[in-house]
Amino acid sequence: MKKIVLINTLFLSLVYSASLSSEEIINMVSKIKEERSDISIEKLNGTANPFILKVKKRTPVKKEGKKQVVVAPRVEVVYTLDAILNHAAFINKKWYKKGDKLGEYKVGYISKHSVTLLSSGGNKTLTIKNKNKKIKLNKGYKKW
Repeated sequence: MKKIVLINTLFLSLVYSASLSSEEIINMVSKIKEERSDISIEKLNGTANPFILKVKKRTPVKKEGKKQVVVAPRVEVVYTLDAILNHAAFINKKWYKKGDKLGEYKVGYISKHSVTLLSSGGNKTLTIKNKNKKIKLNKGYKKW
């Protein structure tokens, strides 16, 4: 698909450039070369920067007496539920059953399309994104 888009783009640019005469191209180039006197440098210096700069977040620091303790920001782990089979859940490329530990969570309930993770900080429910997805069997599988 990418090749088709690239070929069409090249073809259209060739067709468009072929429709311009050499005089039109020379006029366009000469307009680019002309010095523009619409705005002064002083006015440009006062404008805001159009580029967004990404600034790193500072790590929060708690002061305890004379010591400074660096508090690490909490990183939330993303859990992805891919499948449920025989009361087991396939989460983040591993199989878990009810009662198994998963990070700070414990697998609480496993239903047909969702899993509830339990934690003292709060519960989290994972659902299967595509409920109609069918499992394909390997070629070595034989019907009996």
